[in-house]
Amino acid sequence: MKRLAALGTIGTLCLAVLVLTGCEDGVVGSAPTNFALVAGADGITVVLSWEEPTEGEPDGYIVYFREVNTTDWVVGDSLDATEFEFTHDPGELTGDYMIAAYWDEDEFETDELTTVPIHTSAVSIYELNAAGNSGYGWAIAGDFTGSTYSMAQVANAPLVDFYVTDFAPGTGASDWAIATPDLAPTDPGGVTPADNWRTSWFTDPIVDPQAALPAYGPTTFFNYTEGIEVDPTYIGVFLDDEEHFALVKFSGVNPGDGSIQVETWFQTVQGLRLIAH
Repeated sequence: MKRLAALGTIGTLCLAVLVLTGCEDGVVGSAPTNFALVAGADGITVVLSWEEPTEGEPDGYIVYFREVNTTDWVVGDSLDATEFEFTHDPGELTGDYMIAAYWDEDEFETDELTTVPIHTSAVSIYELNAAGNSGYGWAIAGDFTGSTYSMAQVANAPLVDFYVTDFAPGTGASDWAIATPDLAPTDPGGVTPADNWRTSWFTDPIVDPQAALPAYGPTTFFNYTEGIEVDPTYIGVFLDDEEHFALVKFSGVNPGDGSIQVETWFQTVQGLRLIAH
């Protein structure tokens, strides 16, 4: 029986295209410090925060946003010098952010921060009883890219975020599933040793792969999802321990060798459900 996931635990940016200009000589100032971004409580807004510059007292601050797959920076209304937080509703888009401290027409910008998910190109993954790696995981402590892993090795238990299975011995079944690794030791495929395998949760197939993923909850995420052999199939993923969201694309199923192609987009901002790419 499919197990349901347990329940887990803001202003608008008015936009206008702006060409960034440098600062004139003689202005004493510097960029805002400690620029950071986190997910809003709703998982679809982005909360930006910063502290005052180390040099000068600015007239105020400007929020810049550059939508994924575009080149133009867009600016919101200026904020006053006593404001150090701004909540942006990007309309389910991802992108890059900067904050500028400004003095009249001169400004100093922070480095960029991004909500664009990390893309890992398609690789082959195999049904649990086939010859290749059936496990897949993201380098959460590294660059967030995805890699494949064998489910027959205990050493891989901390690294695998999902695996592919037909919940039957052999590879002849026609209905494949993406499944949480902690199901693997009891999978009828019978190749995964008992250990502390990770727990992940999955949506039903996603209709719009650019839209925000559903909020994590007992009616939206499950411990496995069948039907991934439909070409293509998009599935949303929630990592239980780290509270990160990701999108998985399955395509190119090959029943002959038990393989399927996996391409992924991983949202590095904890709790953010935006996955537009």
